[in-house]
Amino acid sequence: MYTYESVLQSQTKRVKAALARQILDSNDPAFGAFLSERSGAHPNADHGCNASDLASACYVFLAEGSNLENNDELFDRIQKSIAFQRKWQRPTGLIDLVSVNWESPPDTGFTVQLLSPVVEVARQKAQTGNKRAQEIADTLGEYVRTAAAGMIDRGFHTPNHRWVVCSGLSQALLLFPELPARDYVDRILAETIDINADGEYTERSTGVYNAVCDRSLRFMADSLNKPELLDAVRKNLDIMAHLFHEDGTVVTSISNRQDRGLRVVPVGIADSFFDMAQRDQNGVWAQVADSLASQGTDQAHSPWLLQPFMQNPNYRKDTLTRSPLPNNYTRHYPISGLWRVKRGPLSATAATGNRTALSVRYGNINLRAIKFSGTYMSTSNLQADKMEAIENGIRLTQKGADHRAPGYDLPLNKEVPMGQFGAVRSTRERWTCPEMDLRLDIVEVENGFNLQYKTDGGLDRVPIEIECTFEGPGEWETHDNVLQVENGQSAILKSGYGTFHNGNEGIAIGPGSGIHRDWNMRGSDPDNDSFRVLITLQTPVDFTFEIRYGTWSLASKQLI
Repeated sequence: MYTYESVLQSQTKRVKAALARQILDSNDPAFGAFLSERSGAHPNADHGCNASDLASACYVFLAEGSNLENNDELFDRIQKSIAFQRKWQRPTGLIDLVSVNWESPPDTGFTVQLLSPVVEVARQKAQTGNKRAQEIADTLGEYVRTAAAGMIDRGFHTPNHRWVVCSGLSQALLLFPELPARDYVDRILAETIDINADGEYTERSTGVYNAVCDRSLRFMADSLNKPELLDAVRKNLDIMAHLFHEDGTVVTSISNRQDRGLRVVPVGIADSFFDMAQRDQNGVWAQVADSLASQGTDQAHSPWLLQPFMQNPNYRKDTLTRSPLPNNYTRHYPISGLWRVKRGPLSATAATGNRTALSVRYGNINLRAIKFSGTYMSTSNLQADKMEAIENGIRLTQKGADHRAPGYDLPLNKEVPMGQFGAVRSTRERWTCPEMDLRLDIVEVENGFNLQYKTDGGLDRVPIEIECTFEGPGEWETHDNVLQVENGQSAILKSGYGTFHNGNEGIAIGPGSGIHRDWNMRGSDPDNDSFRVLITLQTPVDFTFEIRYGTWSLASKQLI
C-alpha cells in the first residue's frame, strides 16, 4: 500500500544508494552533485538529477521516524548538493538541461516545483529549534528564490511547461511573497487549462506528462487559492483510472510524447491519485495509488511519493476504504476520439489522430499496434479524423476531402530561383488524382474483435497493408508452421489464421492475404522494434479482419 512508512523506507534505501553517486572530489567542477542512477541517459552532472536525489535526501533527513533523521553525514552531503545546485545556476538564476534546453525556464521550474515543498517542510521543522533544518531552509530557499526570479517572463516550450512554470512560481510566492511573479502567472493562466471534457490534456501522455500536469495543478490550486483547478485533475484521474492494463502498466499508444508505445507503470502519478483520494475520499483513486506504489519504481519521480505526507501529516493516518478499479467496461470518449474496452485481462484501445488505430493487450501478450497503410501519395495511411459509436463498437473514418489531395504541381510560368522550389510550392496550381476515403469499423464480439476495413475512391491496384506488431519474444503458429520469433522479425500472413502466444496466453489474427510482398511500405512507418505480421491487399479494399484472444492450449494447438 501507499503508506508513509513504506514510502519512507523506500526513499531511505534510495538515499543510501545515492551516496555512492555523489561527487566528493573538491577539485571536480561538479563537486557535491548527485549523478543520475540512469547513467546511460544522464552520464554527466545535471541539475535535475541532482535535485531529485537532493529532495529525497532532505525528506529522509527531516522526516519523523526516519533512521536517517538528523544524520550528521547526510546533513553534510545535503549541504554539498545544495552548493552544487546554486553554483551551477546561470547568472539569470536559470539552469540547463544539457541534452536539449539551455538556460531553461521550464527545466528550472521542475526543480523549483520539487524543492519548494522541501523548503516549506524545513521551515516548519526549524520552528521547533532545529538549526540544521533552518540551514537547509535558508540555503535551499536561496536556490528556490533566485531560480524562481529567473523564470519570470522567460517562457516555455510545451503545453505542460506552462503549468510547471506556474506551479513553481506560485509555490515560490508562498515562500517569498516579494517575488514579482504574480502577473506572469496570471498571464499564463489566462490561456486556460488545456484539458477536454473527457479528461485528456493536449499531450495525451499517460506515462509522463499527465502526472506533471496533475501535480502542477494541485500545487497551483493550493498556492493561488484556486480550488477550481482541481476539477481538471479530477477529470484526468478519472480517465486514467480507465486506461490501466491488468499488470499495472498504462495505455501509451495514444500518447503524443516520448512514452508512446512503451510499457510504463506510471508511478509518477501516484502522488496525485493519493492526494486527491484523501481530498475527495475516493476509494478507487486510493486503490490506484496503492497499486502503482507496489508494482513499479520511478526513480525520477520517487521523491514525490513522500511529499504528500510531509506537507500533510494528517495523511499518515490514512483510513480510507479502498475500492476496486473498474475492470469490465466499454468507454467511448467522443471528444478525445478514444474507445476503451476492459474485460479482466483484456485491454483494448482505439484512437483517432493516431497511426495506431487499435492496440490490444491480453495478459502478457501485447498486440501493441494495428496500422493500416497504403502508397497512395501519403493519403492512404489511416490516421482517423473521426470516431463515432456503432452497435457494439466504433467507426473510424478519414475523408480524403479533408486532406491534401494526391496529385502533382503545375508550372508557375515564371522563374523559380535556386533553392526556392519548396518555398513556392503552396502557390502552384495542381493536377490531382481522385480522393480516397478510409473507414474502419471495430466491433467487439465474444473473446475478440472484428475489424472491417474499407477504401472508397482513389485508384485501383494501390498496395495496402495491415501491420500487426506484437511485442516479442514468443511463438508464431499457423496451420502448418510454428516459429520462435523475436522483435525485429516480420512475416506475411498469406491466408488462414495465425496465433502469437507465450506461455498460456495468446492472440489470434486473420484471415491473411498476400497480394503483394512490400515488407517496408514507403510512408508506412514500420514498427521494427516488434514482431511484425503483415496482411497485404490492394485497392479497392473491403476486408474483414478478426482478432481473438484467450488461453493457449498446447494440447489442442488453439485458443480456448
